[in-house]
Amino acid sequence: MRLILLVWCSLILQPVLASDLASQAHLFQQAESFILSQPQESEIPVSEVVANYRKLELRWVGQDNAAYNHQQIESNPIFAKTGLFNSNAKIELSAKISYKRLKYQTTNQDGVQNVSGLLLLPPAKIKGVILYFHSTISGKLNVPSLHFQDYKAEMLAGIFAANGYIVVAPDYIGLGDNYSAMHPYIVYPRPNVDDGQSMLIATMRYLKQHQLVSPNKTPLPLFVSGYSEGASYALWFSRIYQTEPAFRRPLLQHKLILKQTVAIEGAYDLSGVMLPFLLSNQVSESVNHYNINSSFWGSMLKPSLLVNALLSYAYYNHVAVSNLFNPNFYALKCVLDLPLCGHATSNQFNVDSVRFSNTNQFKLALNYFFAALFKSSAGISYSPLDNSVQALVNPEMTTDKSLLKVVSQADILNWKSTNPISLVSLAKDSLVPENNSAAAYAGMINAGSKNVKYIKVENNLLHARAILGPNVADHVSFELYALLIALHEFNQFK
Repeated sequence: MRLILLVWCSLILQPVLASDLASQAHLFQQAESFILSQPQESEIPVSEVVANYRKLELRWVGQDNAAYNHQQIESNPIFAKTGLFNSNAKIELSAKISYKRLKYQTTNQDGVQNVSGLLLLPPAKIKGVILYFHSTISGKLNVPSLHFQDYKAEMLAGIFAANGYIVVAPDYIGLGDNYSAMHPYIVYPRPNVDDGQSMLIATMRYLKQHQLVSPNKTPLPLFVSGYSEGASYALWFSRIYQTEPAFRRPLLQHKLILKQTVAIEGAYDLSGVMLPFLLSNQVSESVNHYNINSSFWGSMLKPSLLVNALLSYAYYNHVAVSNLFNPNFYALKCVLDLPLCGHATSNQFNVDSVRFSNTNQFKLALNYFFAALFKSSAGISYSPLDNSVQALVNPEMTTDKSLLKVVSQADILNWKSTNPISLVSLAKDSLVPENNSAAAYAGMINAGSKNVKYIKVENNLLHARAILGPNVADHVSFELYALLIALHEFNQFK
């Protein structure tokens, strides 16, 4: 029934070719089939969570780097000390963490949305509730609630839930169960913040319904965190919670009181940092304007960030995608005949439809990268020597007033917070430059904020494998350990 309704809406809302409609219906059917095949809930022993996470760590950073990082984490006071990376620490390995894909409703520009998210229940006494906004996900189905043993879910379980916190992690509008909608990517923070509020309310109702918390219980401390894309939403959540009584009121009715926000590696200055960063070339610049560690990650992942942002802008501003993208890039015309490329045998994928495939994030990012290679626009060609995304867009879009207005409205810089906030960033981040955090911190201090802390982490504090550049932590690998900083901050409130 749901599939029939989606197809009918497509016919009403926009003219599409019969072949396009059939292709869309097929993609929706595949997505629905995958969702139905995944468990709704599960209980996983802490021992299994820890073992899985350590295996993941070894794949990402290697044995020598992992051992070095464990020593750094144990000796540096910014990290919480847990049993996840220290085999000598006390941890109840036989206890179980409850995983649940929670379904609920929220609203966005299109009205009511049926969405999903990951709810984690700790095995021990509840210390509080953590609302966590995840980092950018390539692919509509690669969300934590559909992959209980993927690294994002295991990270939240091993660091937060295993240490006594209820974890509330929205999949986001347009992802997970809500795959048929367009995700209001980072230039539209408000729907994502509202989604977080909606899941918190749905969580409290679920907990009370199942008698997991008492209606008369002492108020639960609420903590908010997020990484990368999610860090922006975390900061926006804190601002809206503090400045809008109507937003705050239903949370207070459920006895959720915001105590602290920890935003990690966020894109807070979209107009002043992120957009110029995407449009410029960091491979051959003589001056390291964005203080990056290596141009490799930018070259690899810039196309994916561009796709998410422009598709979202096109949908919510009623702009034809043909007016935004280089047509060959949009059609996924890859230099290599990768399985998901638009010209691969029996495939009709483009940069939008490929997101419906049940393919892991790294493979999707690779497809975007190879589709971007050697595409040209306005005299610029995307290549290993030039990673400016200007080659992938219509030249007129780089100065489009409507786009620039939407981007600038998503900046979160100059505002006064009375609630404690910690900003965390690597000193040299190759994908979300540290300039973002520096600008947000300066703006909040200038606005009179008294409880804002800036934790800048030197890259060489943690080691990681690197294809190009030094073997130190960067945007992708830092996520493995960064939540230990958030946990340390949250544990101060006892």
